Amino acid sequence: MYAVGATLYSSRAPDSMRYRLPHVPLRLLVLLTVVGCGGTAPIEPTERIPTAISITPDNIIMTFLNQSLPLTARVVDQNDIVMPTTIEWVVADPTIASISVDGRITALAVGSTTLTATGLGLTASAGVEVVQQVSSFSAIQGDNQEAIRDSTLADPIVIRVADQGGTGISGLAVTFAPATDNGVVTVAAVDTDANGEASTEWTLGSVFGEQELVVTIPGRSLTIDAIARAEVPTPDLAVVGFLRLSNVAPSTLETLTVTGSVRNDGDLASGPSRAALSANGVEVGTVDLPSVDPSDSTEVQFDIGPLSAGANNLVLTIDADGDVVELFETNNELTNSVNVLDQTTVTVGVPVTNLSAAIDQELLFRVEVVAPTTLTVSFNAPNGDADLYVSDSPRPGFREDYQGCVSAGPVSIESCQIPFAQGTYHILVHAFDQGAGFSGGTLTVANDVALEPFDIELVFVESGTQSQNDAFISAASRWSQIIVADIADWDWSLSNNGEGYPADQCMEGQAQVTDIVDDVRIYVDIGFIDGQGNILGQAGPCTVRLPSRHTILGRMEFDEADLVELENAGRLEDVILHEMGHVLGVGTIWKSRDFLKNPSIPGNAGADTYFTGANAIAAFDNVGGAGYQGAKVPVANDSVPGRADAHWRESVLDSELMTPFIEGSGPNQLSEVTVMSMKDLGYGIDPNSFDNYVLPFSPQQQRVQGAPASSTTPSFFDLSRDIHPGPVHYVDKFGRLREMLR
Repeated sequence: MYAVGATLYSSRAPDSMRYRLPHVPLRLLVLLTVVGCGGTAPIEPTERIPTAISITPDNIIMTFLNQSLPLTARVVDQNDIVMPTTIEWVVADPTIASISVDGRITALAVGSTTLTATGLGLTASAGVEVVQQVSSFSAIQGDNQEAIRDSTLADPIVIRVADQGGTGISGLAVTFAPATDNGVVTVAAVDTDANGEASTEWTLGSVFGEQELVVTIPGRSLTIDAIARAEVPTPDLAVVGFLRLSNVAPSTLETLTVTGSVRNDGDLASGPSRAALSANGVEVGTVDLPSVDPSDSTEVQFDIGPLSAGANNLVLTIDADGDVVELFETNNELTNSVNVLDQTTVTVGVPVTNLSAAIDQELLFRVEVVAPTTLTVSFNAPNGDADLYVSDSPRPGFREDYQGCVSAGPVSIESCQIPFAQGTYHILVHAFDQGAGFSGGTLTVANDVALEPFDIELVFVESGTQSQNDAFISAASRWSQIIVADIADWDWSLSNNGEGYPADQCMEGQAQVTDIVDDVRIYVDIGFIDGQGNILGQAGPCTVRLPSRHTILGRMEFDEADLVELENAGRLEDVILHEMGHVLGVGTIWKSRDFLKNPSIPGNAGADTYFTGANAIAAFDNVGGAGYQGAKVPVANDSVPGRADAHWRESVLDSELMTPFIEGSGPNQLSEVTVMSMKDLGYGIDPNSFDNYVLPFSPQQQRVQGAPASSTTPSFFDLSRDIHPGPVHYVDKFGRLREMLR
């Protein structure tokens, strides 16, 4: 029988027979088991004997004086197990290094010695070497002095070499060597002293300007500089700052203005000289540089180009003919580089064929239009996906800034029309960056193609009276007289995985959209919002195109109770025209197109919010804003949602239709400012379609932003909160519906 745990089995009994022992304490059971197995005596522990001692590290190298390192020593027994004991440390030469009782060694002097460690009768030794490695090598006296040429500097040149701990390194070989024609020294070679120092006196050479003395120790060198001045006052022309370019990416059809600053750092007027500009080693411009007085500066400017395509290295050289005896000649040049884009001239009526481009590549063209005309730009390619961009001069630096027209369909069949075109126009063809480029493309510019009109389609989800409906139709007709050029149709059957635009997405009651929209469709609902007063109506885009962000679908919602009051006051069409402007982008796509600056929302009430479109700014100046002291064009800035950042500022433009208030007994005009802002947004507009309007106040008379002074008159209407707060979506090139942040 044998015991396993607390259960006893019989080797002779069948497996089914099992007997359980009565409970026995475990220690007793173990004792019984041991005795039953032969009764051997307990094993006595083996005596531990120290057999070896070692030092870590066993080769000690210290690289600077006063460096301190921790050491360890251990004694092990016959089983290689560490035995605790006290270690006795001894350094053979205590002038080289010291050792503490806990085994920390400190470097005291350069040299070699031996370290021993003793414990439990065993001794180990390790080599100790102290050296001084160079950590710092510098001039502690005499650098950057000035003196008359051929004279000795006032202060001797003193250098110091030290280790990491700051202790000077003695006995290092030092050489002092003036550069060519830079004079002589009294001591050319010497060893460093006990402080790690070495010195010499330097007599300058006969050349003007900067002179150099090279100081060398084994493995290192440094340069000491000095200025050698003339016995008499001397000019010193220097190009300072950087070379400024009027265009950082000009084309092969454009000139470039390059400007540099020149200063006289000497103590005598320079006299006249010549400045030259070169591009890739070829002189491309020259100007006469007048005499520059000491400490004065002047600018030199070059109008150059066109330059060749690709990288151009520009070098400005002053005193190009060496006519001026200067203190320095090394500061007479300044360089910059510019990448020149390839651009091709297009003739109206002459197609440019066999065009190709790799993915994300841009092709640039330019056309001159002599007499006012409708300019039609078309591009097509049998394969690939190209987008077409057109803008008037100056040529935009970035594709996103082309504002004349954008055609970005899903294939390479693109067309843009520019009404009332005259002057220089720039055309960009972009190989869509998620496609595969294009080939076999043809670009055509024509002036004999009829202008395709801009269409506004109204869909009345809930109609009003006939006169109210007619007011919407009249407002749409007016906007179609302002925006006169067609924009790309949108085929909803190709969007959103063939589902088109969902029902009720833009407005409750709006049907699913699966057809083609040309150019914008506006859903109109005349019903109940909050009764008479408060919110008169809300409007805005629901979906927009990319990249132009021109509206595809929009909404206009009015409270029928307020429409009656508006109609009785003769303001119905004014308000509808105002709200339709929001649908088309006034105030609603400014921010997403990066035209809105310093917005007052959120939490920035009173900020000088403004619209940066160049055409709107020019129009603002035309209507009396040329002397306006704030940022142009001023935008409502009171931080009120639905009013601020989306209308012209009432305190400045007052009776302009797109301020947040309709007021007074006279008309509220749709001014040149609003019309030209639509051109900034990329619409093709009739530049003469605006109402006669001038700013009513001088800058000194401007009121604080808020309700106008006439807010108590019966004909005053507050259009605040008229921007619909709902989401705006766009459809990307793959037909996917996405929400746009605004």
